[in-house]
Amino acid sequence: MSGNYIFREAIADDAEKMIAYLNQVGGESDNLMHGKGGFQVPVEGVKRRLAMYSASDNSVILIALDGEDIIARAELEGYQNPRMHHKAKLSISVKKEYWNQGLGTAMMEKIIERGKNMNIKSIELEVIDDKLAGIALYHKMGFEDIGIYKKFWHVNGIYKDAIIMQKIL
Repeated sequence: MSGNYIFREAIADDAEKMIAYLNQVGGESDNLMHGKGGFQVPVEGVKRRLAMYSASDNSVILIALDGEDIIARAELEGYQNPRMHHKAKLSISVKKEYWNQGLGTAMMEKIIERGKNMNIKSIELEVIDDKLAGIALYHKMGFEDIGIYKKFWHVNGIYKDAIIMQKIL
């Protein structure tokens, strides 16, 4: 991986940069929950979520920075129900100009390690079935296919299935 990047937990003061980042990466791929400019959560809402995650024992958002710019983001969203508190959902994104440089792998290693430190036992995710680079990364990181969501995604008039994956820690 080239570059001298900083990896750290996102904090409430990152809210404005996080919104800009999410709106940029949303336009770089059809594999995220929102398109370009589609992340419309107010700054105060993002600040509250980041503060809540900072205080959580089973949720975290990690970011990678190139200088002052957020270039990648990985989130573990833990379940609050006591019977599922050991589980978390994973999401990850990387700015397009940083694709294929090992940044996704580095973020995955860091978020999985953080999950272990938070006593997470199971990480799950969904990935669109034609997102081959993502699928390869998740398999490389030890995730296993456990199911299919039919017509999970609807973008550009097309329905796509998603592979449900899980990693046991």
